[in-house]
Amino acid sequence: MQVLSFPLVIIREIFANFKLEELLFLSFCSKRFKYLIQSMQGHRLKTIKAITYDFSVGKVCISAGALFNVTLKEVNDGIRQMGVFGMSVETPCCWNPLDCHSSYEYNKNKRDYIIQGVHSYIQQFFGPSIWYRVVSKDVLPTSLENIERKELEACFENSPNQNTNIELGGPLAGNPCSNFVIYKADFLNVDCSWTRKENEILRHFKGKRLRLTNTFLPNSEVIEFLNAWKSGQISKTLKILFIHSLFDLNEDEIMDKVDHIKRNIRYRNRENEIATTTGHYLIRESDGEKAIVTITQVSVLLIVL
Repeated sequence: MQVLSFPLVIIREIFANFKLEELLFLSFCSKRFKYLIQSMQGHRLKTIKAITYDFSVGKVCISAGALFNVTLKEVNDGIRQMGVFGMSVETPCCWNPLDCHSSYEYNKNKRDYIIQGVHSYIQQFFGPSIWYRVVSKDVLPTSLENIERKELEACFENSPNQNTNIELGGPLAGNPCSNFVIYKADFLNVDCSWTRKENEILRHFKGKRLRLTNTFLPNSEVIEFLNAWKSGQISKTLKILFIHSLFDLNEDEIMDKVDHIKRNIRYRNRENEIATTTGHYLIRESDGEKAIVTITQVSVLLIVL
């Protein structure tokens, strides 16, 4: 392109006047163009700290607040051959010229392959220090039609940043294995009213923060988890656990069957008066790690100290 023949100072000024969506589009021109954009506009690319993939029927919105916004829409046919997002010209994905440089179209029959290709290119373009957040208005991962679990895991694991937050608000199809990629998320938030997988998640979660809402965990299963944590069998990296249960939990019944230390804790209440509450402390047998447990009729909170 003629732009590349201009002095670097002029190229830098040209790039500075483009939006990030436009720079992304220009990066498709050639590897040299992409390199120049990354080297000259690196300070702008580094302002992107997190990118959200928002899946809904017929489209995927990829955004970073007001700084960056790209939409991919499904179509049945009429895709022009362009070679965008580092994919081959034969890949049925193209820019939509009627909607600036932030809208693309793709053949819905190649949806899974194309979305993974787009994700791979965006990771390369913005660099390794990005947090990726996936939101689905329908069902994730089952909303990705015909995608195999190993392919979904590869999509997540391709990100070099492991500080991942995942929220699941829909059914989780199948029977996830113990090393399913969502269990490695730094923070996992699951609405269990859609999926009866709370036991599996508790057993296999390997991250730091876990939040389970609308669970059907009875006293016996809470007891089983606390004893397993105390013995060091599970959740060795866990720092905070919150469980909301639709069963009536009984603190006395649970803690009577878990070896713990009971202490009275003094604190100031909202009226600035000294009040006392009871704290239940667990000590992990394998390494002496301590945790405080608070149980109400509808919740369990475990905080590793």
